[in-house]
Amino acid sequence: MRAGLIATLSIAVAAVAGIAIGDDALPVAFADKATGAITTGATRPTPAGNPARDYLSPAERSRGQQYGLLPAGTKSLLRTPKRMSHGDYDWNEDGVPPGQLTVWVDLRTQILSVFRGGHEIGTAVIVYGAETMKSPLGRFPILSKQRDYHSRSYDAPMPYSLFITDTGVALHGSPMSSRRATHGCIGLPTEFARLLFAAAKTGDEVHIVRSDTTMAMAARGR
Repeated sequence: MRAGLIATLSIAVAAVAGIAIGDDALPVAFADKATGAITTGATRPTPAGNPARDYLSPAERSRGQQYGLLPAGTKSLLRTPKRMSHGDYDWNEDGVPPGQLTVWVDLRTQILSVFRGGHEIGTAVIVYGAETMKSPLGRFPILSKQRDYHSRSYDAPMPYSLFITDTGVALHGSPMSSRRATHGCIGLPTEFARLLFAAAKTGDEVHIVRSDTTMAMAARGR
């Protein structure tokens, strides 16, 4: 496995000042002083005919799954050569056949990826729950979809909501900033949330994980 594995993943290492954002996107100030940038992008040549996509070898797929960076069955990732920050996203489903949709959320890297039949068709930087109202970890089916939901509890808009718990946790459009947090939801750039809302259906699975920093560094060969 080449040392540049993680550089090939659009589920990339993210070190941000502060913490994430989401649900009602309340501005918060945390003591976490981690600094850096969310870096994505492939370093290997992309097969001719599909310059937007990076196909993974069996070894790369195995290593990515081992370290919690990729869901099982991943075949290709979007090529996103620029550095990504809050508000950035990519969506490209050209050439990807119909198939099962899976959403993969890594709270450590603050990256969400959408896979169809094992091929990544969308990726975005996210915000998530504050320390006192953490986003849940685990595997969740999409229970319901509401295009124009408004939170009664927090008097906040939650456009393009995909609800994954019966307590109100959802993936939805949100203001984006590295110094914002939610009450447990996964906040997405609003236009990306619109694309995901259109592609997803009830019953599709959302996996929320927190990949291991030490193991991810080992995957990079450090």
